[in-house]
Amino acid sequence: MLEMKQSVRPALPSDAGAIGAIQAVTLPAAVRAGTDQHIPDEAFPFTADVLAQSWSQTLENLPSLEHFVVVAIENQQVEGFAAMAPAEPIILDGDPDGGLDPETGAARVAFEITNFEVDPRFASHEHDARLMAALTDIARGEGATELHIWAIAGNDAVTSILSRTGFAPRPFRRVAQIAGANIAEHLWWVTLGEDPHASHEH
Repeated sequence: MLEMKQSVRPALPSDAGAIGAIQAVTLPAAVRAGTDQHIPDEAFPFTADVLAQSWSQTLENLPSLEHFVVVAIENQQVEGFAAMAPAEPIILDGDPDGGLDPETGAARVAFEITNFEVDPRFASHEHDARLMAALTDIARGEGATELHIWAIAGNDAVTSILSRTGFAPRPFRRVAQIAGANIAEHLWWVTLGEDPHASHEH
């Protein structure tokens, strides 16, 4: 029996083709999971090749040293990816100390997960957990106190891993209209403690 070698590493420009192919599948699936209405293929004009070209440009010239793209691989095959960028902390009425970290008194530092995609053919390979652990470690290393992600309501492929890793919805919602269907996204977040093996939600 062959031993499966699984890991997460920084994405390379040469990964753009695999990333584009994954997103060409996961993006329509996520949108369709958010509605009972029929959404035709024509509503998704970006082909795998177009997405790959965009990702190639992104990976060759990331906007800053605080922008990160990682890939989940098995036996050198890219089967998932995620991207993360700096974001403004989400401060709600009633948050303690005017948005300062209640434990340290320091200003809160946030990162947003802008992409989180796993090829559905490999959903059982636990790439989602490895990707989330890698993003959490990177964010903590950058001094982040919290992570955010917008997730389509009904997209269980993402919301299930968020629930398992300590994320919780914040009272923010946005709606996009695609092919006449309203697609709702909820903002999820998690706060990052010092323990690398645990996160604590508020």
